[in-house]
Amino acid sequence: MARTSSLIAGFVAGVVLAGSTVALAGDTSTSPGGTDPNTKTTTTWLTVKVADAMGTRDTITWVPTASFGSSAEVRVPRYPMTAIEGRDTRELTLSAVRNEQVSAQIAIASGRPLSDVHAVVGDLTGPGGARLSGDDTQVRFVRYTPVQRSKGEIDWSATIDQVSSAREVSGDRNPDVVGDALAEGSSVNVPAYAAQPLWFTFHIPRDAKPGTYTGNVRIRADGRTQTTYPLTITVADAVVPDPADYDFFLDVWAQPETIAESHGVAPWSGKHWKLIETYDRDLASRGQKVINTTIVDNPWHHQWSLGTRESQTATPYSSMVGWTWDGKKFAFDFTRWDTYVRTAQRAGLGPDIGAFSMLAFQDREHLTYTDTRTGKVVYENVDLGGERWRQAWGTFLPAFEQHLRDRGWLENTWLSFDERPIDTMRVVRDFVHEVAPAFDDRISVAGSIATEEVAGNLSVDWGGIDRLTPEKVEERRRAGKTTTFYVYGLPAHPNTFSYSPAVEARMLPWISAQRKLDGFLRWSYNSWTSDPFAQPVHIFTQGDEYLVYPGEDGPMSSIRWEQLKEGIEDFELVSQLRARNGGADSEALTAALTTATRDLDGRTKNVTDLEAARAAVVKELTSSDG
Repeated sequence: MARTSSLIAGFVAGVVLAGSTVALAGDTSTSPGGTDPNTKTTTTWLTVKVADAMGTRDTITWVPTASFGSSAEVRVPRYPMTAIEGRDTRELTLSAVRNEQVSAQIAIASGRPLSDVHAVVGDLTGPGGARLSGDDTQVRFVRYTPVQRSKGEIDWSATIDQVSSAREVSGDRNPDVVGDALAEGSSVNVPAYAAQPLWFTFHIPRDAKPGTYTGNVRIRADGRTQTTYPLTITVADAVVPDPADYDFFLDVWAQPETIAESHGVAPWSGKHWKLIETYDRDLASRGQKVINTTIVDNPWHHQWSLGTRESQTATPYSSMVGWTWDGKKFAFDFTRWDTYVRTAQRAGLGPDIGAFSMLAFQDREHLTYTDTRTGKVVYENVDLGGERWRQAWGTFLPAFEQHLRDRGWLENTWLSFDERPIDTMRVVRDFVHEVAPAFDDRISVAGSIATEEVAGNLSVDWGGIDRLTPEKVEERRRAGKTTTFYVYGLPAHPNTFSYSPAVEARMLPWISAQRKLDGFLRWSYNSWTSDPFAQPVHIFTQGDEYLVYPGEDGPMSSIRWEQLKEGIEDFELVSQLRARNGGADSEALTAALTTATRDLDGRTKNVTDLEAARAAVVKELTSSDG
């Protein structure tokens, strides 16, 4: 999400000096065992500390939090420093509803290196011989990345202690590491005295018969079974809708340029378009409602106080619309824009289309176009509301409107803006009404509550969320308007940084439910650095710029991304319960919402709160008197 300069101070995580980024948290290249924190060996003192925590040199497995049902709500430190909870857990139990996913994790460690570590999930047998196939369970391996804290233009970024807790981030200070990415593969090798979590995602079919299913999970290493856990999954008689039918309004901003760069393909080539569609399908699996597009070059250009212009992302956004000027008039090529929209629609995104942006981000207004007389790209500063600005946008908007009418997309397309002040937004609103009134009610703003008067689609920052009363939200909903909230570098809690407590990502949809909002917005889905595994920060707090990682042939998920998905599923159950009760909140639902959101700081939150709140919602939803 874009920033105001006053908010950059506490939470940026990089430094821009003549286009370079300086990391200040140590360099993995000096670490024994190589540059990858997932394969490095430990120092002697660290080995001693982990051995004390393990209490043995033998191979051990454990269930984080000691409960399989809440085990996914925490991050497992790579090097446990305190007595390990969950070693005595002998049975695994989960609760689920139909057509949802449920995550959990089991960790393994040993005083010797382990090879071929993997899990085997057997079929589960249920009522009347019904079965849940073990093949429907995905097992991934938590991958660790360095934790970096850097200095921005004004001040240091947040400290690790301000955002995370010692039990979730640990290392030997060269550097600290955090488990976040979820790597796919058949198995993983684990260094001695290092913890390796195995991340389970159980996919419950829509047609699963309600009841109790039993089976087992085996943890294997070095060619033999290390531990066998009995597994019980109780499936309630409720169903989560398909992501395309979610009530939850999810708006996560994706960036196509970094996909090409990270996967080493030519921008806008056939291979790039195939990868874009793969990432779009991942967004669609979360119920993403918006296809976010660019109509100008680099909408997030930033004027730094050092006098340089930089993109706020490591790789700048480019325009999907070609702008040309022949000395008399502007013209526009929508070919790439159309292809991007159609690709996203084919992947299941939409129906909304966001168009960024008529306004520059924290920079002087400017135009970027190709002068057809010279063939050169021109960057031209203009004044907001001035003659040249009016000429350019007075030509673009009617042309864009007609193009959308021709494609049948006008009713779903929004002029999108990021953190622009209300006085600036009023200039835009009045101009839009003058030259293209079809967009009067199609303005989308992520920013201050002060912009509520112009925004048909409004996402409010954390500082304004308390002013979005349920009455105000309902008033907007009756008028056909959407109201969400977002987090970015603030607040420290709750958030979705790489080292935010895992439970916080799942809490965010519960906050929307408790406040009766429509959903949640987050930048950014994939604005990576050149290598987010080795150099995880560009400008902002680590993970602020991305929720997934570049995988081999598409997105590599993260703990945060999975937890957000499951929080959205919880929101859907709350939505169903409200609908059943005519929109009212019962005492049980009110209590559940209070429990889920009663402590927004994941460092101190009782992670069983969400498990208890969800159980209460499911119980009332499936009660016989409903």
